[in-house]
Amino acid sequence: MKSFLGASAALLTAVSAHSWLECTDYDNSEILPWMQSNSTLNPPVIVDPGMPWFADVYCKAYPRAKQYGGNWIDESTNYVWNIAAESFNMGPSKPADTHACPPEQRTPTYYPNAPMKTAAPGDTIKLFFGGNGHTRGFNTGGTSNPNPLGPGTVSVYWKGAPEQEITDISEFTPENLLQSNGFAEESFSYPADPNIKTPDQGLVDKGNWQSLKLPADMAPGRHMFVWVWTYAGSDAPQWSTCFDVTIEGSPSSGSSSASESSYSASPVANAVNAAAESPATTPVPTPATTDAPTPVTTVWDNSVETVYTTVDVWTTVWDYQKRNHVRQFKP
Repeated sequence: MKSFLGASAALLTAVSAHSWLECTDYDNSEILPWMQSNSTLNPPVIVDPGMPWFADVYCKAYPRAKQYGGNWIDESTNYVWNIAAESFNMGPSKPADTHACPPEQRTPTYYPNAPMKTAAPGDTIKLFFGGNGHTRGFNTGGTSNPNPLGPGTVSVYWKGAPEQEITDISEFTPENLLQSNGFAEESFSYPADPNIKTPDQGLVDKGNWQSLKLPADMAPGRHMFVWVWTYAGSDAPQWSTCFDVTIEGSPSSGSSSASESSYSASPVANAVNAAAESPATTPVPTPATTDAPTPVTTVWDNSVETVYTTVDVWTTVWDYQKRNHVRQFKP
């Protein structure tokens, strides 16, 4: 009975705070000013860079097993990798799965029109992921909810050589860490009032980016990376997406290929043309919402960090030394 309730609680956790990498080469030089301008209208008009009709215009490369112009509602359940839930051992019915990537991302598989990124050593590539209402700390850990510590960090791990795979979360180590940034370090949210922290209060946070600087001495070939979101006040990995970059040529000046692209049409014209060429879509009902879980509290006991996430009937405990999750059921 406890196992069933624990599984239900894990689903609640997945709904409350999640994100995933949607694009590995996103040019936001046109759409970001458009988003900013539309936010000042009365009423504001949302421009969502994650919508499928913008894919052909602004996204030039994708993570593993990513559908071109994928539907974010579908992807929020079938593309995300919930490390905290998957790595917990519930016994024979649900053994621990500590893979760094979800099953479909454990090989360098890419679908039509959703290619792997190609870059030169020293390039900067712009990764895109959704804020999903968490950009100002809502449901992302800490000692209160909304979280005053912010939404945590996004990190990219890499083994330093071509054809080397990160397969397990135990490999999310300082030695393999390429870059770490704040979840909202490159984001656009409105209203500007920082006290508005939740979607219910009116927060709109559709665009989050991470400018990833590739090392100048990278060897030619396919390099595998893992993007990981970690909540505030903890080093426990929560969500991940795996992707690859093919390195070709000699070191570049450091600018990304996306930023060097030019578009003759205006942002509005580009988007209108892309939308006109896309097939009509069937309206999707708004997913049912669930009550937010009790927020995360970080407790330090000597050199062992333990993160408690209380949801319904159990508590998830992360030990950074053993790098695994243990679930403690309430009596």
